[in-house]
Amino acid sequence: MAHVSSGQGFTRTSSARESLTNSIDVDWNVEDARSLVSSRTFDLASDLLDVDVPYEGQEPLTFLHYMKGYEYRPHIDGNLFLSKRSQPIGNRIATTLIYCDAADEGGATVFTNGEKLKFQPRRGDVLFFAYNPDPKTEAMHAACPVMAGNKTTLTQWHRLGVSSRASWDNFSDWGRFHNPYQGSEWKGSRFSVQGKADL
Repeated sequence: MAHVSSGQGFTRTSSARESLTNSIDVDWNVEDARSLVSSRTFDLASDLLDVDVPYEGQEPLTFLHYMKGYEYRPHIDGNLFLSKRSQPIGNRIATTLIYCDAADEGGATVFTNGEKLKFQPRRGDVLFFAYNPDPKTEAMHAACPVMAGNKTTLTQWHRLGVSSRASWDNFSDWGRFHNPYQGSEWKGSRFSVQGKADL
């Protein structure tokens, strides 16, 4: 069972979310597979949201593995009070899913409100979605049950206003999380929305 916010300074398990889960902390001082994959997700988010999304201080990459019968029932990743005019600093604003493996049958990601979109992933696909204008309707989604085979994703949540000095868990009511690389800073090239205007 996955962990979700209890709203009381710690997390609790949720029977509505079934996957094998592991957090992958990123050492921003080192250019390796973890930092390169994660930095690309922030570059993508920056480009699609048209705002510079910071690399450091973000939640770790999360590895999710779904076996037969595993699913995530309808949920939102962000906060209900986000709006077009209000993006509280430190809160999640978007999600990137990288599908490392796709189920042989089932395992689609569906958006359950509005137009009821269904995305049936293949291995190597990337799905990005933002939570505005209304995360309760626009970004409510579910991971359909895996009927055959396995599904694995690398999931990265994106936040504004975090940094190497002010990590994501300062802005969530989930308690403090140990990150052995807190304070590390990316030395490689960095995508910039501001830099696009100069091209």
